[in-house]
Amino acid sequence: LLEMVVLVVGILLALAVDRWNQGRLDGIETSRIVDRLRSDSARNLAMFEDRLPQMEELLSDVKTLFRALEAGTTASEDLAKIESAIAYIDVVPSYPLVFAGYNELVATGRLRQLDDPVLIDLLGDQRAEYEAAQAVVGYWRDGIQGTSDALDQHVDFYFTTDQMDEEGMGVRFDCAALAADRDLRNKVFDAVDIHGDWLRLQTSIYKITKQIDAQLSAR
Repeated sequence: LLEMVVLVVGILLALAVDRWNQGRLDGIETSRIVDRLRSDSARNLAMFEDRLPQMEELLSDVKTLFRALEAGTTASEDLAKIESAIAYIDVVPSYPLVFAGYNELVATGRLRQLDDPVLIDLLGDQRAEYEAAQAVVGYWRDGIQGTSDALDQHVDFYFTTDQMDEEGMGVRFDCAALAADRDLRNKVFDAVDIHGDWLRLQTSIYKITKQIDAQLSAR
């Protein structure tokens, strides 16, 4: 009987040690993935903080173009913004977020080991909003392309530098001719709406990303 008790206790101890060791290894691996989440979050934040101001500026330029078409004239102080809007109105940028850490948590089943319901919900919300944005960006780009095609009928594009790069794009146009084209004016109206919706969607993802970063920093 004593030998049996010793054997059972030994087995139980061995199982307990094995569970403890496996839990320790799981904790180390989860911590490693959380570090990757932090790295992903930092990269995503840097991308947004670099690109969102550009998107805000383009939206402002497109609004200035629409106001000029409504008025049928171009104020000298608005000329640079109008030229920028015409040159880049068809740019609806989509920047891939980094989901390496989140994907690994899901694939390994370690997401629940974060033991942080708020962070888990935020990570899911970020992925869902990003996928929603990817689902509509093609449709919005098609809509913007119609505006760009309409502008092509009235605008001469040229390069201001020998390098012929994007920063050296210039445009020549007659504002009165643009304003007289009601279909073009309506398309620019749609472009304002599209750029505004896209900026709002990207800003929403950015806010979630900031919350994720704050939650990770608190761990």
